[in-house]
Amino acid sequence: MCKKCVDIHGAVNLISKGSSLKLCMVAEGTANCYPRFAPTMEWDTAAGQAICEHAGFHVIDWKTKRNNEIQSRTIIE
Repeated sequence: MCKKCVDIHGAVNLISKGSSLKLCMVAEGTANCYPRFAPTMEWDTAAGQAICEHAGFHVIDWKTKRNNEIQSRTIIE
């Protein structure tokens, strides 16, 4: 997938940071996208997703192309 991105967009910078921090970089415009190919838990990405959505971006499931939805039920009711 990274080679395909390079072929399409040219130079690609790979950054090592936590998932939510990478999503925050997308929200602030310092990153164009954050492709996540390995499994992750929603608590790793929920804060970043909330910030992206507030900034007008969508966090999508790559396979379904649908908005990522929180799967766990809240324990606070």
